[in-house]
Amino acid sequence: MSLQILQKPERPVAEETITAEALMERVESTPPREVAQRFTAAWDTCPAPAKLESEILSGTHRQVQNVKVRCDHAGITVYGVSSSYYLKQLVTQTVQTFAPSIPLMNRVLVQAK
Repeated sequence: MSLQILQKPERPVAEETITAEALMERVESTPPREVAQRFTAAWDTCPAPAKLESEILSGTHRQVQNVKVRCDHAGITVYGVSSSYYLKQLVTQTVQTFAPSIPLMNRVLVQAK
């Protein structure tokens, strides 16, 4: 296996610059219905909080206590108490399996026994 050293390109890569006026023109030219559909498409696939709670409990073998799931415009928020960071990560992976495109805030508290 050989080691390759990456070098900076001789010419800088051109970056696209956009002015505020051009950005506003793009936003104004997009129909409001299309913009709304882009943002709500991800939320249509959001599973019910009760289903996520049961999947989290089964995925962690009921080792996460007081599991509560809240879905709102900001994303999915999961609350609970676990005994390790590994279990907290399992909660994240379980939720992302069922809702990969929705932002997740994992508020599971880790308390050592």
